[in-house]
Amino acid sequence: MRRLLPAHLAIIFAPLMFLSGCANLNKTVTINSIDAFPVCYGYGCKKTQRISLSTDQWSRIDALFSPPAANAIQERQKIALAIAEMERLVGPMTNTQNDLPGTFKAFFISKRQQMDCVDEAKNSTTYLKMFRQRGLIRLHRTVHRINRGFFLNGWPHTSAAIQEIKNKQGFAVDSWFHKNGLPPEIIPIKLWYSGWSPPEIE
Repeated sequence: MRRLLPAHLAIIFAPLMFLSGCANLNKTVTINSIDAFPVCYGYGCKKTQRISLSTDQWSRIDALFSPPAANAIQERQKIALAIAEMERLVGPMTNTQNDLPGTFKAFFISKRQQMDCVDEAKNSTTYLKMFRQRGLIRLHRTVHRINRGFFLNGWPHTSAAIQEIKNKQGFAVDSWFHKNGLPPEIIPIKLWYSGWSPPEIE
């Protein structure tokens, strides 16, 4: 029989889940058009704004994938640079250009223009799907977001993810660890599930 948390523990853990900023782990991200796409922010995708990039802005993204990657490792490096560039392009449009890394560094400021891991994961998934639609990503496919944590391996956390087509190996694409405009961490999913984080969240 499934055991429920005692009432006093539920009262304790509920605020902790809020503080983690990653309690809402819905995996669905739908892209209807690469001409206008949704960007989440405000913690838990509280706010969504539809954004369009100009031809010149898309050219900056396309250039990061030219010439095409010779192997999957190179393609993951290009993906990281392209997601960072997307954040730099989108940030001024959503006023999230000053988004801080992680969750706790933004604890004492307004969350209206900040992003938690849910926002970051949904946005990165959106960008990955658009890169794939544009033919920029050839050696990986986008997969469902991945979740970890709370009672095991730290706080609740979620991340975008990709799978290498040739060998089916999965990788987390986690942009939550760094401030807006820096490349995400792309690491094997198994390592990510272990509770991995970079030496510094910056």
